[in-house]
Amino acid sequence: MLYALSVPTQTLYQVHDAASVKLRKQFELSYPRGFTDCIHPFVCQANMAADSEGMGVVIMGVSGAGKSTIGEMLAKAVNCSFFDADDFHPQSNKEKMHKGIPLSDEDRIPWLNLLRDALRASLVSRKTVIVGCSALQKRYREILRSADPNYVPGSYFCVMKFVLLDAGAEVLAARLQKRAEEGNHFMPAKLLQSQIDLLQIDESEGIVKVDATISPLVIVDTIKALFFDIYSHRCTSDESEGIVK
Repeated sequence: MLYALSVPTQTLYQVHDAASVKLRKQFELSYPRGFTDCIHPFVCQANMAADSEGMGVVIMGVSGAGKSTIGEMLAKAVNCSFFDADDFHPQSNKEKMHKGIPLSDEDRIPWLNLLRDALRASLVSRKTVIVGCSALQKRYREILRSADPNYVPGSYFCVMKFVLLDAGAEVLAARLQKRAEEGNHFMPAKLLQSQIDLLQIDESEGIVKVDATISPLVIVDTIKALFFDIYSHRCTSDESEGIVK
């Protein structure tokens, strides 16, 4: 049986604290009073599928959020492959974006299908993979969820997990400007607003939201603790101090 991380918006796991604050305290602050006893089975169930299947963690967000940086760091930390969704774009898509022309669904869907097929090949081989992908709308994320051969559309119970890197427009614009000056990417800063406008989050999806302006190391450690470090713990309420340190 497959399980997915699914929790209401008000209880989304959000990282706001400085690097010196322990992750356990972030858990306690993130969940409402009375929810603590549910953390252990909830998180363990979210990962149970990966014991017998592969698992995919999609680091999502608009351009400049840090998807590639965080994704590559996380993949290295958990010793698995990293897929950068940009590498799956055909040249026509890259040229279109380079000219400042937003992609249409006719551009995106074949690209996402190609990425999904690569993800499925990893999942059915019992491999875990980290993905850096914008995944801005629910219908796009549903395509990626369908990489799980057992996924029931619209259920969100899936071995594909999603982490949204969240940052303000000014921060994102500054990052994109710096990246453009360094010539490191084909996405121009002027397309940022179109991506922000396109971003759509449904609270029922259980997407984990992380502050993208804090230390990348803290972000990676947080995601690792939530999705990977839980395996060594039983789903019992008497292990509250061992779930995340």
